[in-house]
Amino acid sequence: MKFVIVKPKHEILKKYVQYFLFFRKADNNTIKYTTFPNNNLCLAIYKQNEINYINNPGRNNCIITNGSKSFVSRFYGFHKIPFQVDINSFLDQMCIVFYPSALRAFTSEMYEDLMKSDCIFDEIFSTKNRFLLEEIFGCKDFTKRAEQLENLLLKNLKNDSIPSKLKEAFSFIENNKNTEILSVENLSKNLEISDTTLFRLFKNHLGQNPKSYLKTIRFRNVLTEIIDHRNSFTEIAYQNQYYDQAHFINDFKKFSGFSPKGLSKHISVQQNDLAWIYNES
Repeated sequence: MKFVIVKPKHEILKKYVQYFLFFRKADNNTIKYTTFPNNNLCLAIYKQNEINYINNPGRNNCIITNGSKSFVSRFYGFHKIPFQVDINSFLDQMCIVFYPSALRAFTSEMYEDLMKSDCIFDEIFSTKNRFLLEEIFGCKDFTKRAEQLENLLLKNLKNDSIPSKLKEAFSFIENNKNTEILSVENLSKNLEISDTTLFRLFKNHLGQNPKSYLKTIRFRNVLTEIIDHRNSFTEIAYQNQYYDQAHFINDFKKFSGFSPKGLSKHISVQQNDLAWIYNES
């Protein structure tokens, strides 16, 4: 399977889109990969595939097979456990990976509705060209595909503003992500808003409640440190405000399915952006 990450070129899009991700697979052999909870949101667009997404407290699994629909498009994100993808067919897939809150620049639809739909592309992006996706998929050059997606995003950019309180929240989180100060209670106090208002702010603009968002932030901090081999596991646990090693290991297992040591033996990073476990049969 071929996979390529392309970064946006337009300056205005760089604050909304982390990267474009393209997959192409020309056979029906089975391939599996696993990614891990993050605060970004991925819009995945498939050509002639059937997508069976199973998401419950014990399973977070996307199964891809041959399909009859020309295109299927759906959002993935807000994961609380590992996200496993099983590819059992040919595959031609494009992904737009949005930064937290960036989707609000393109739509005001409720996140709950967006996460259920399998035709997101048509619902969010207005275009007079009924054959746009056919044209984009018809281009075999991934870089040119990314350029076409950028042009579409720029044309559909509706709201270039993030609420001031949310900007303050991002700043507070960034400055305190490795300290005991980072909590929902301290965040609401710093912003001078109630817990209810904080919850609504995060759910409306990020799609997550603040507690889940902060827990995912901590997990990604730990994951980055493990991948970079910066410190011992004991030091990582201490620096990320875990009470003890047992708390650290149990919390990490919930998010990744592995102990910190176990995951470090399997995980790999693609183009400095995509951390995953990739298994090709």
